[in-house]
Amino acid sequence: MVTASVSGASTPASFSLTNTAAPVESIAATSGTPQNAAISAAFGAPLVATVTTGGTPTPGVMVTFTAPASGASGTFAGGLNTATTDANGVATSAVFTANATIGSYTVTAAVAGVSTLANFSLTNVVATTLATGRYVFSLAGEDQFAFAGATCASASNTACGPYYVAGAFDVSVVNNLVTITGGEQDFIDSAIFASDSITGGTVTSTADGNLLITLTTADTSIGVGGVETLSGTLVTASTGVIGEFDASATSSGFLARQTPSVAAPSGGYAFVAAGIDTNALPVSIGGVINVSGSGISPSGSVFDINDDGVVSQNQSFAGTSTVTGPDSFGRVQFSLVPSGSVAPINLVGYIVGPKHIWLAETGDTFQGTMGGEALGQGANTGTFSSASIAGSSFVFGTSGVDNLSAIGALQVAGVLTTNSDGTTVSGTLNFNDLSGTGVQNPIPVTGTYTVDTTGRVTVSGLTGSGVTSVTTQIYLSGYGGGTVVSMDTSDVLAGVANQQTGSGSFTASSFSGLYGMTATGFDFNNELELDANGLVSVDGVSALSGTVDLNFMTPPGTQTPGGSTSGAFTADASGVFAGTITGLDIDTPANNDAFTFYMIDTTRAVAIETDANQLTLIKFALQH
Repeated sequence: MVTASVSGASTPASFSLTNTAAPVESIAATSGTPQNAAISAAFGAPLVATVTTGGTPTPGVMVTFTAPASGASGTFAGGLNTATTDANGVATSAVFTANATIGSYTVTAAVAGVSTLANFSLTNVVATTLATGRYVFSLAGEDQFAFAGATCASASNTACGPYYVAGAFDVSVVNNLVTITGGEQDFIDSAIFASDSITGGTVTSTADGNLLITLTTADTSIGVGGVETLSGTLVTASTGVIGEFDASATSSGFLARQTPSVAAPSGGYAFVAAGIDTNALPVSIGGVINVSGSGISPSGSVFDINDDGVVSQNQSFAGTSTVTGPDSFGRVQFSLVPSGSVAPINLVGYIVGPKHIWLAETGDTFQGTMGGEALGQGANTGTFSSASIAGSSFVFGTSGVDNLSAIGALQVAGVLTTNSDGTTVSGTLNFNDLSGTGVQNPIPVTGTYTVDTTGRVTVSGLTGSGVTSVTTQIYLSGYGGGTVVSMDTSDVLAGVANQQTGSGSFTASSFSGLYGMTATGFDFNNELELDANGLVSVDGVSALSGTVDLNFMTPPGTQTPGGSTSGAFTADASGVFAGTITGLDIDTPANNDAFTFYMIDTTRAVAIETDANQLTLIKFALQH
């Protein structure tokens, strides 16, 4: 109250006044976040900020956009990093172009006198689509198929079971339009096996930085009406992780550009194939195939098979085993004729290059449903010994089943060191079959090993807490790593191993950058398969975050695109990191699930879930 008075007047004049806060000026990011762009390429949309005063658009205000000064970042066209708001209070940046560094970062927008910034989340990725070329792919997962009287969870007259696909397709890029012009694939599940032409398809980019790939076939028993839809995450401009992303199936797999000139297989190949046998019981087979011309030489070839806990080791192939030459898409067929009682097995292979062939079983006497891969041994064929791996460490990840009478899903991951004495093995592993009651700490294990000239490594007597005299076969490639199968009567497992570098010197900064991630597992309630892939940013300190496309065999497959995932980790010099991940749990999405991370090197890692919430096995590969 303010009063005014005059001498001699008895009544003053009164003024009622109120002090009010000045209108608040603020700025917010209203478009252009989040976004991905290929390194050295322009982002698809400008950065747009809106300035308001007391909720009313504010025109004529200068907005300054600021990108990081180092690391992953970018530049504005013409060096112009300011813009003035229009009549609607909107400021639009100049075109922003990513620099040559892969990673996630924040660009800010600021107004003088306003303390709060507008933040734009941007990511520079290796590429946002596929380039012209031929790509080889593989899928391994769970599909549903018609089967009278069968049930798959709540779906009557439908069965769920493993399926495998290997194939190749051609990509054409014309005026930025990416199409698939042709290809072929081999498909097998418990109901059918088929070799089909791929007659067309599309490749598009999604908001979370993934690819969406469609493959069109004339076979309506495959995919949805003959069309398979895949989600993909690039690791390099020519390789990535993929998974089927439609109602017919869920899976995880890989994609790689085929070498320009495909040569016929030659020399040794460490191989693995796994799935189910003719009685729908779990089976895995691994070994070394020594290719000589169109034949498979019994000398230098060997295999081991675990068929529902019935183990046959150190088996040979007959001289009548053959391999065809590659067709125009790099497709070959290995006709494997065991010398003993195992029925002949036919594996179709699609050649990526001399180091890698993706495999799927086709029609044969064995009548299984299997998929796998073969890794070239190159010049090392037939020359292996204990000295080849003495003092080396191998990080492995395997999936399969245990408690064979009940067929329970099982995953095992860890790191094994074949010690320099040429005889003993030591290491650490985790296993999960959902029977635990808490978080499992990494388990130290010890055992022994032998190596024969084929590259077949026998790890025997592997023992630790809850691990009793386990036998595992590793088949060495010529390029660091190999394939893996278990040889125990209580489980059937298969997977791959990668030679570790940096053991004893890992730090948190060893796990840093933008990673392509692929996960596969099974939920707790029904042990139905889940698969996910996406880009994850790891800060090199303790945290990771990103988005994934997740498919779960409900059934049918239920897709969740662009779901958020996050996590934390604690580093250890051994490369065995403890951590947690949220965003992959099917039954309880909010669960902060426990994981052990096994670092292969600074570019790759394997993680396994170590609680009883669900089964999840993850592979990380640094974008580069």
